[in-house]
Amino acid sequence: MATKKTAKKAPAKKAAAKKTATKKTTAKKAVAPVATTSGGPLSGKIAKNKHFTAKQLKQQLNRLLILRERVTGEILSINRDSLASNDRDPSLSDQGTDTFDREFALNQLSNEQDVLFEIDEAIRRLEKGTYGICEMYEEPINIERLEALPYVRYSIKAQSEIEKGNGMTYRPFGNTMHGM
Repeated sequence: MATKKTAKKAPAKKAAAKKTATKKTTAKKAVAPVATTSGGPLSGKIAKNKHFTAKQLKQQLNRLLILRERVTGEILSINRDSLASNDRDPSLSDQGTDTFDREFALNQLSNEQDVLFEIDEAIRRLEKGTYGICEMYEEPINIERLEALPYVRYSIKAQSEIEKGNGMTYRPFGNTMHGM
């Protein structure tokens, strides 16, 4: 009988050890810092926010990181495919087409970089605890709006005012304008 009791206790100890080991490994998982083009690295740590639950904020951070990866891939693809030098015949008709294609690609690239900037700023707002709060009216933005555009800065009301021209806001240039 004594051997049966020890045999039953040993697997229970191993199972308990496995549970604590998985808890330790999942607790150690942290969001790796994200290098950014619009400032310093992002830590991905979520600050408390009185308008949203921790679960909602984690979901939004995941959305932002996935979107950031997709946009970065688009930027790399545009750079590689459209802006690479080509070895075509330099006839006038080809030059016009090439110039048009290059301008179109540069416009796409600019738009993607603007989106990347907004994503990085949204991650910073998550880190500061101001994510999901309208920058104009300082009221919470609807979660449905944030799910559709996770990097949005303004509520629908404020965005409407901006589009009418009543609340002109511009993206900051950062350190480039300080020396002028």
